[in-house]
Amino acid sequence: MDVEHITSGAQFADVTIPQLLSSRRAARPDEIAFKQKRRGEWTATTWKQYSDLVANLAAALQKAGFKHGDRAAIMGDVSQEWLLADMATICAGGVMVGVYFTSSPEEVAYYLSDSGASFVFVGSELQLNIVLASGQTEKLRNIIVLDPEWKGAGGPANVVPLQVFCGETSVDADVFLREQVAKAKASDLASIGYTSGTTGFPKGAMLTHLSLLAGAHSVTTFSSKLRSDAHRVVVHLPMSHTVARAQATTLPLLIRLIPYFGETSADFAQTIKEVKPTYFMAPPRFYQRFATQILSKVHSGSEKQKQDYQFAMTIARKALDDRQAGGVPNPFISALFAVCRERIFRPLLAEVGFEELTVTYTSSAAMPSELMSLWQLWGLQLKECYGQTELVGANLVQMAEWPEAGTVGVPVHDAAWQTAVLEDGEMIVKGPGLFVGYWNKPEETKSALRDGWLYTGDIVEIGPTGLFKLVDRKKEIINTSNGKSISPTQIENEIRHSPFISEAAVIGEGKKYLTALIEVDATATMEWAKSRDVRIAHYSDLAESEIVVRMVEGEIAKANGRLARAEQIKAFRILPEELSPENGVMTPTRKKRRKQIMERYRSLIDSLYDDSEENLIKTEVGI
Repeated sequence: MDVEHITSGAQFADVTIPQLLSSRRAARPDEIAFKQKRRGEWTATTWKQYSDLVANLAAALQKAGFKHGDRAAIMGDVSQEWLLADMATICAGGVMVGVYFTSSPEEVAYYLSDSGASFVFVGSELQLNIVLASGQTEKLRNIIVLDPEWKGAGGPANVVPLQVFCGETSVDADVFLREQVAKAKASDLASIGYTSGTTGFPKGAMLTHLSLLAGAHSVTTFSSKLRSDAHRVVVHLPMSHTVARAQATTLPLLIRLIPYFGETSADFAQTIKEVKPTYFMAPPRFYQRFATQILSKVHSGSEKQKQDYQFAMTIARKALDDRQAGGVPNPFISALFAVCRERIFRPLLAEVGFEELTVTYTSSAAMPSELMSLWQLWGLQLKECYGQTELVGANLVQMAEWPEAGTVGVPVHDAAWQTAVLEDGEMIVKGPGLFVGYWNKPEETKSALRDGWLYTGDIVEIGPTGLFKLVDRKKEIINTSNGKSISPTQIENEIRHSPFISEAAVIGEGKKYLTALIEVDATATMEWAKSRDVRIAHYSDLAESEIVVRMVEGEIAKANGRLARAEQIKAFRILPEELSPENGVMTPTRKKRRKQIMERYRSLIDSLYDDSEENLIKTEVGI
C-alpha cells in the first residue's frame, strides 16, 4: 500500500509492520534506511540490507524456538542493533518488551518476570551483567549480546553474541517476509511498553501493530513538511521510550525519515551537531540545556557581539509579536528579522546543531513559556504536543504557525481520533492508536480503558479559542493542612521559568504551607557562581553557597509574584545533587518520582518545616 497517501490512522486497521517493511524493501531497496556511527565513522544501511538482516535474525529466533506471541526483551543503549532486534522480534510474530538500559537488576527482574520474556537482547557487557544479576537467567532460552565487538566467554551457556546466534542462518528475505505478512494481523500484540510510573510498579502497556502504526501516523499529521520532505533525526532518547521507538522503527516506514544512531546516547549533543537534524522531538529539559549552552556563548562574546545580539533580539521580539498578532506580518520587520536570523541567530543555533531544523516539537512534560518563546525569538518554530505511551503518538498538538507558549494545542486533524474533557477536567481520548490494556493487570486496564476511551489522568482546560492547556496530573494534587487543593505542576512550571533553575519539586501534602526542593542548572548557575566565588568547584558546592542561595531566593520571589497567596513557596532548599534516573528520583524521560524524592531527601524536607506545634500536640497526647 502507498502509505504516503494515508490520511487517517483508521486506515491501518488491516496493515502490519512486516507488510510495510516488505513494501519498503520492494519500492526503495537502495535508499538509505538508517545510519550508525562507529569508531568515528558513519555507515549507511539500505532498505534491502536492513530487511535482509531483519529476516535472518527473525528466522534465527524462530529456529531457536521463538513462537508467535512469545516475548523478547531488549535492554541496551541507542544503536542499529536495537532497531534490528525490535523489528526482527515483531517480524518473527513476537512481542518486543522494552527495558530502559539504566534499569537496576531488581527492575530488570520485574520486567522479565512480569512479561514472561523467553529471550533477551542486551546491548553490551554492562547490561549483560545486570540481566545476570536479576536472577532470571535460568528462565531464559537465550541472552543475545548485540555489541558487535563483544567477545565474552565463560558465563552461562545461554549467553551468545548476535553474530553467533544468527550463525549460518540465511533466508530469502522476500520469501520470508511474505510468509510473515500472511501470518500477521493488525490486531496482533507487537510490543509491551512499560510506563516508568512515578509511583508503584511500572505497567506494561500492550501495543498492537495498529497501535504502533496509527500512533506513529498521528505524528505525521503535525506538519505537511513531515509528509512531503526528506528528514534526518538523531535517535537520542532510550529506544524503549515511545518517541525514540517511533523515530527508529515505525515513522521511517511511513515517511522519508532517516534515523541516525550515535556512538552512545551520552554523546547525543555531539551527534546532533554532526548530523544537523531537520526533525527533532524531545522533552523540555533538552531544550533548556541547549538554550543554556547558547546563552553561555552569547555571554562570553565580545562587547560588539553582545550589542549585535541585543539589537537582533529587539528585532526578534517585534517580529514574533507581529507574527502572533494575526493578519499579514509587516514586510519590513520580517525582512529585518530574516537578516538577524541569518547573521546572528543561525550561527548560535549551529552551536548545538539546530541550524537546519525545520520541524521541532517538545512533549513529555510542560514546557516553560519563557523557554519556548526564547527558541521562537531565535527563529526556531518550536511547538508543543501531548502524548502518552498508552496512545503511542499524540492527540494534541500546536498547529498554528508561531504559536503562543502555554498550551498543548488542539486535537490532531484526524477524524478517527476523538478528545473529550470530563466535568472534573480529566481529558479522555479515543482513537486507533490506543493501547489495548496493561499486561497482567486487568483492574488497572478497566480503570484506564472504559468504553473505548483512554482516561489519561491529566487535567486540562480549554481556552476560548479551543486551545488545550495542561493543568496537572489528576492524582498529583497537594492537599494542605489548611484544606487547600493545589496543583504542584503549575507552581513548578513558574519556578522553572528561571534560567538558573532546571527543576523544582513542590512539597506540602498535609502541611501548613508549601516549600520546594530546587535543582539549579549545572551550566548556567556554575558559571554565574564561579565568577563570584572562587571556592565553588563542584555542583554540590552550589547548595552550600550563600550567594547562590540568595540568587535562588530572588528567583523564587519572582515566581511567587505570579502565584496566588496559597500557592506561594515559603521556604526552599537547593539539592546537593542533580535529579536523575540513576539516583532513582526521575524516570528515564525526566518525570519526577515524587514518592522517591520524598524518601531520598527526607532530612532536607524536614528542615523546611517548623513542627513545634505538631510536636507539642504529640507530646500532649503521649505519642
